[in-house]
Amino acid sequence: MPAKRRIGLLAGVVVLVAAAAHGALWWWAVTAMEREVAATLAAPPAAGWQASAGPLERGGWPLAATVALPGLAAAGPLGGVPGNILRWHAARMTVSIALLRPRTLVVELSGPQSLQLGPAPPVPVSAGEFRAEVPLEPGVPARAITIDATALTAGPPAGTLGVARLHIAAEQRPAALQGEPALTLAIAAHGIALPSAQAWPLGPTVERFLLDLAVTGPVPRQPDLALRAASWRDGGGAAEVRRLELAWGEVTLTGSATLALDAQLQPMGAATARLAGHAAALRALTASGLLAPRTAMAAGAVLGLMARPPAGGGAAVVEVPFSLQDRTLALGRIPLVRVPELVWHPPQ
Repeated sequence: MPAKRRIGLLAGVVVLVAAAAHGALWWWAVTAMEREVAATLAAPPAAGWQASAGPLERGGWPLAATVALPGLAAAGPLGGVPGNILRWHAARMTVSIALLRPRTLVVELSGPQSLQLGPAPPVPVSAGEFRAEVPLEPGVPARAITIDATALTAGPPAGTLGVARLHIAAEQRPAALQGEPALTLAIAAHGIALPSAQAWPLGPTVERFLLDLAVTGPVPRQPDLALRAASWRDGGGAAEVRRLELAWGEVTLTGSATLALDAQLQPMGAATARLAGHAAALRALTASGLLAPRTAMAAGAVLGLMARPPAGGGAAVVEVPFSLQDRTLALGRIPLVRVPELVWHPPQ
């Protein structure tokens, strides 16, 4: 047999063996994923929850192992509170693992969705794209997730809330030591279209909302919310808003805060807010009737004295300290409003 023919035959055998090995790997991966999805539907990890879907569909060949769940429905107590039932329906969910990224689980939603809390009517939800990624570690429950969505809308046509782009990143660290973040959460929302059924003082669109939050302290496991909150407080738990930014019309608000729970399990803490465009905010609040003209004039005079031009130029910035203690929100030493009591045990 000529050498060229032997080489070609050998190459063909190698290709066939590689294709067979790849097919076997895909079959093993999609079978394992299908088994895990079916087990999760039968016994959701959250207590009290139930889930169902239509017949599972395999796919993704040759680059990924994919399992689709048509007609997905899930229901269970929100926040572990009995009777506070949340129901979610999605036309289709796709769960996949790329063969070249075996440690990343990708979840995508397509088609219409709906959310319903308790006896309230269902809220329709839709998204141009909705994708979540979950890092996987062998033998360890998932601890982190990132979510990206575009053209997200929720609500009926007259009261629809829309978000052009949304990014959420969350990570839980159950083994965090005291003082270390046990939970981190970052939210970035751009192009927030507020419901048109209501007039908004600063305009119908919030340009951006950014939040960077870290929660320190233990991760209690008690089923009772009040006991869970008390354990978190007694273990030195605190929530630190490391960054908050809101750009709405002519107004930009940035700030930071630290919050905890007092002896009565009520929020307490301190915050610093930096406000640019306070004159525009006061004008808008006055025009909408939310603020009396004389009150707005007095507030404008005080804020004008506190305003300082930023180093890089632009609108003057007012920096003000807030505190929350004994359910009273205060600006400096001036009480502003009495905060409603936080009830840990809902009425039966």
